[in-house]
Amino acid sequence: MRTRRTLLALSAGTLCLAGCGAPGGGSDSGLAIETSDATAAPGETAWIEVQASSVGVMTWQLAEIPENWQVTHEGFEPEPTAVRESYPPELVWDPVAGSVTGTLAVAVPDGASPGEYVLAVEAGIDSTDERVISEATVTVAR
Repeated sequence: MRTRRTLLALSAGTLCLAGCGAPGGGSDSGLAIETSDATAAPGETAWIEVQASSVGVMTWQLAEIPENWQVTHEGFEPEPTAVRESYPPELVWDPVAGSVTGTLAVAVPDGASPGEYVLAVEAGIDSTDERVISEATVTVAR
């Protein structure tokens, strides 16, 4: 699992650097994303708060989260104009939303092992290759 996380981190760094064009390494688009960490016991739901700006598309990848765990989106403001049922799932805002907030709900199965699991959340502007990633840690505690 560490290999996937390392690869994801390297990909994120490459994507962030590829999208940087302003002096000092900043981006002219204002694209940004932040996620919160969450804790849940087996059989409960972990709630990850998401805040993004200048976003046209948002996806999440299981990274270290087991594939059988259910991840859903709830309460996004503004609501996405479309949801693409793909892997990874995509929330789409057209036109690009200046500011987005919402929650990703991670259903932790009854038999989940205690530990830390990473959910990678990626935001982008659909018409460009620029992407930013925030990793949320889900801690499963008994």
